[in-house]
Amino acid sequence: MTDDLRVIVSGGSMGGLFTALALGEAGHGVDVFERAAGELESRGAGIVAQPRMLQYLEERGIASEEITLTTQRREYLKRDGSVREARSDSMTFTGWDTLYRRLRKAVDDERYYEGRVVGFEHEDEEVSVRFEDGSEGRADLLTIAEGGRSETREQLLPEVSPEYAGYVAWRGLIDERELSESLVERFEGTFLFFEGDCQLILGYLIPGPDGGTRAGTRRLNWVWYDNVRDEDRLNELLADSRGVEHDFSVAPGDLRGEVERGLRASAEEFPDVFSRLVGETENPFVQTIYDLSVPEMAFDRVCLLGDAAFVARPHTAAGTAKAAADAIDLGRALDGHERVESAFEKWEGKRLAAGRQLVREGIRMGESYMG
Repeated sequence: MTDDLRVIVSGGSMGGLFTALALGEAGHGVDVFERAAGELESRGAGIVAQPRMLQYLEERGIASEEITLTTQRREYLKRDGSVREARSDSMTFTGWDTLYRRLRKAVDDERYYEGRVVGFEHEDEEVSVRFEDGSEGRADLLTIAEGGRSETREQLLPEVSPEYAGYVAWRGLIDERELSESLVERFEGTFLFFEGDCQLILGYLIPGPDGGTRAGTRRLNWVWYDNVRDEDRLNELLADSRGVEHDFSVAPGDLRGEVERGLRASAEEFPDVFSRLVGETENPFVQTIYDLSVPEMAFDRVCLLGDAAFVARPHTAAGTAKAAADAIDLGRALDGHERVESAFEKWEGKRLAAGRQLVREGIRMGESYMG
């Protein structure tokens, strides 16, 4: 039966927290294990707050419009800073860390642990789960929400791996109090873009880490998509200040000095509003853009969700919302079926279709921007 299930969630970021909320609300006992517990609240940058996700949180008193900022127009700039194109367009933004803190607060501390899942076995109608510290746990359902670099997914689907898209995203956040009033005013109510030669940079205001939306409490978020098809150059960018080579990203504060100086110098080719923004950001960071799709999401009593299953390019502005939808739909599927297997079958078909469509849309958008 699908009543009162014992659930272990591997991964305590967005997908894991939404799973804990959705399944906990349905009456299941959910324990979340996160290898970087305590570090996540200071991570991330700006994200789009999609309507369905925001409505779900508002209905439960977890988040509200108080932690979002909405733009009313979209503008594309020329190199000299004048407006090439402008149109009305409503977009709602928040900060990844802002939303994470609200979600984390909604999950009981007694249900959120520091730990890493390293393996599992199916045993009849249970799953035996092994943790890095040598301990074990048993559950009726194991949910994998470990993100795009999920090691558990690699065990389940060793033939599936992220596919580099040929470009990276430089990113940065800066407190508006560190910027001139005129620069901040340029982003008031406006989602701002500049398109160069296989380059795209955009920026918008987001709330502060604790949800501040008033002037003086906000941050400016920028994203710069940059073609990097040469493997040697990519490897140079992904080697951090300590010489450690990374596969997917280099965190804020860890860029090598020469890489950061090159970034700021290249930004001088942008309109003044963006070159100033990049130039005054203290700790920019870089992430590779990649695509990921899985052929299946359910494996007996184990399932993949969020970025552990599908990673769509950021242009879709739907990564967090997709993880939320995976979790919410899983809770509803379990509530509507008598057996886990039949619930999984219904849920998997719907979420596979949604994930594949989102990845395709991300590829289409990326090719239109980056070539």
